[in-house]
Amino acid sequence: MAIRNVGHLVSKKLLPRVRHPGQYVGLETNARCGDPNAADVTVALGFPDTYSIGMSHLGSQVLYHLLNNLSYVACDRTYCPAPDAEAVMQQHGVPLFTWETRAAAGDFDILGFSLPYEMCATNVLTMLDLAGIPIRAAERTGRDPLVIAGDAMADSPQPLADFIDLFLVGDGEVPLVSLVKLLREAKQSGAGREEIILQAARTIPSVYAPRFYQEQYNNEHTLAAIEPVRDDVPEVIHHAHIPCLSDFPTITAPLVPLSEAVHDRVVIEIMRGCPNACRFCQAGHTRLPVRTRSVEEILDIARAAIAATGHREISLLSLSTSDYPHLGELIERLNAEFTPQNVSISLPSLRVNSQLGHLPRMTSSVRKGGLTIAAEAASPRLRKAIAKNISNQDMLEGVRAAYQAGWRQVKVYFMAGLPGETPADIDAIFDLCRSLSDTRKEVTGHPGAISAAVSWLVPKPHTPMQWTAMRRADYFFEVRRRLKDLAARSPVNFKFHRVERSILEGIICRGDRRVGPVVEAAWRNGARMDAWNEYFDYAKWTAAFTATGIDPAFYAHREIPLAETLPWSHIRCKRTEDWLQKEYQDMMDILAAE
Repeated sequence: MAIRNVGHLVSKKLLPRVRHPGQYVGLETNARCGDPNAADVTVALGFPDTYSIGMSHLGSQVLYHLLNNLSYVACDRTYCPAPDAEAVMQQHGVPLFTWETRAAAGDFDILGFSLPYEMCATNVLTMLDLAGIPIRAAERTGRDPLVIAGDAMADSPQPLADFIDLFLVGDGEVPLVSLVKLLREAKQSGAGREEIILQAARTIPSVYAPRFYQEQYNNEHTLAAIEPVRDDVPEVIHHAHIPCLSDFPTITAPLVPLSEAVHDRVVIEIMRGCPNACRFCQAGHTRLPVRTRSVEEILDIARAAIAATGHREISLLSLSTSDYPHLGELIERLNAEFTPQNVSISLPSLRVNSQLGHLPRMTSSVRKGGLTIAAEAASPRLRKAIAKNISNQDMLEGVRAAYQAGWRQVKVYFMAGLPGETPADIDAIFDLCRSLSDTRKEVTGHPGAISAAVSWLVPKPHTPMQWTAMRRADYFFEVRRRLKDLAARSPVNFKFHRVERSILEGIICRGDRRVGPVVEAAWRNGARMDAWNEYFDYAKWTAAFTATGIDPAFYAHREIPLAETLPWSHIRCKRTEDWLQKEYQDMMDILAAE
């Protein structure tokens, strides 16, 4: 079946009627999708958020370039239209389209989603609906594409299990290449859609096909088991990981957005995985083992990418960039080569005790608008409990060195709602921020401006904290009030995550299949772009919980017994359940002893 070109509808019906038409134009530098009607396999990579967010998502670019390196694949991209564009598309019959070939996304062999965060769940349904694809997998036919998904939400996939045909768990490079090869062979042999899904579930170790599994429940409504309904599919799905980052081609000519994106820079992944084991961090536990690129490889990527894009900034990306084993050498060599070209180097949040020795080297090449510290907790007791290995003295010395090296502002990340947290721990957040501000007096004679971002702890799957209860909304509102009162008339400025959104995030990430109908009901109520303050409406979600009879507290605010089956128990990562339980018990012992 030929893939429809709908470019005339986009140009005539959509672009003249939306607020930000530049997001939908396409025409990005370094775009490289071939003719979909000439390819053996066609893939539309969908990012379930706006163009400005999706174009800055490195994982999507990695898979885009990986697939287009295969001679028999045509891989294009699509993004979630903003609500104003969605309304126009529904009214004028404009289907979800791909940005380069202006093709109907529903005509591709595969529509694949990257799911980096829970608040994109309703956007997946929006994109399926606009593509003309039944939102429930059970209702699709042979005319519909395979709907696949990966990234962080594939680690706890049950809330979206009714909507996705195949989840790719872990590093996407290996299972995605295996899947398109399987699909090519299946098309040549005339295999049908259901047979392809079964073959993928049977032969690709990190592929999870929800239709072949069912949940069993206990009398008290807790989860008893997640069991295969066939003998020829695996009981557990193992996280994929590529042994070496250099085994796959690097992005030397990244896509350059036509309109404004969140990040306007070259992003290079220098390390995957994290050597730390912070007890709250899902990515730190699921993306193991630690793998690094060599300094020479990073330099080669940087040279090619700067030449191909014209960007003036290089960002070094990993979960813990300061733990890259050759960071000092890398910064020196990037500095020497790119400073004469007026190209700056930026680093994400660093562990302050690791960065001290590197600050002098950064003075000429690294952007120094603001230094970011991920403190997470302000009291040593809580930092020890969550295995955040950093001290107040480390932070004070690091900030002092940063001010001396030219940094002007400091941003600090905290979490509230940690197990064992007391009012004194909340007060300590402000006290630490005030001390960091006062440190600047020693350098310039004036207090420093401190921006403190406070998020609310969401106990994440595959971490030692996955069994802990999330605090209720009233607690978080009181923490917010307390910190705002303390910071009044001080150089400390607090910003807070939306409480209701964090609770919803906890419900979705810890949910089983019974949460899926809630997502669908909220979407039908009009929930869209839930990560955006201008669109998020918690009332639409509370109505969905009421309509489906689901108690949010069961998923968000309940302490889970260690013996209870977890909704993600069939997804296996490097960290074993025994290891996570020991870490959980160690955390509780620390809190009980102090």
